[in-house]
Amino acid sequence: VITTASLAAVAAAKPVVESLLPDEGNLVVHDWDALEPGLKPSIKADISSAVFTYLVLVILVAFSVMNTQTMAVLERTREFGIVMSLGLKPGRLARLIMLESGLMGAMGALIGIVAGGLLTYYFSVYGLTYPGLEEMAAQFNLPGRMYPAVTLPSLVLGPAVVWLFSLLATIYPAQRLYRLHPVEAMRSA
Repeated sequence: VITTASLAAVAAAKPVVESLLPDEGNLVVHDWDALEPGLKPSIKADISSAVFTYLVLVILVAFSVMNTQTMAVLERTREFGIVMSLGLKPGRLARLIMLESGLMGAMGALIGIVAGGLLTYYFSVYGLTYPGLEEMAAQFNLPGRMYPAVTLPSLVLGPAVVWLFSLLATIYPAQRLYRLHPVEAMRSA
């Protein structure tokens, strides 16, 4: 069994290994796809379901942020009316709401990156296993303990997408400030 550094390197390694075999022998080189043909569709199905689940979670987070920021704008309508009557333009208020949301999202992303990085690092050292994993992994000639890798893209990509969508979700509550009239806003309770 020959292991490559990554899955992408398997295709390039196969001809090299085949060239090292003696011509008169009956040795054959098989890659993992030939040995386990059902594994590749399983991996693709797993990735598809993970992407779908992640998109649903991102949309839920975005709507939660939009709801929270909308409520924050509605609760502070009177204060916004007062500062607008003192000369603050709706555009600056909208940027303030966007900045507030961006900073809260960045703090949450930073906390998530640190906590997720530490947890992933722990499992990259000690491995991750759960009951039944050994038997299932043995069917595909895989180890019974998983060791996830801590990489910069895996740490940053997810939180960056969530942060971007939460910032986009803040556009609607920020736009409400453009329709705000100072006198009516100060009268609201």
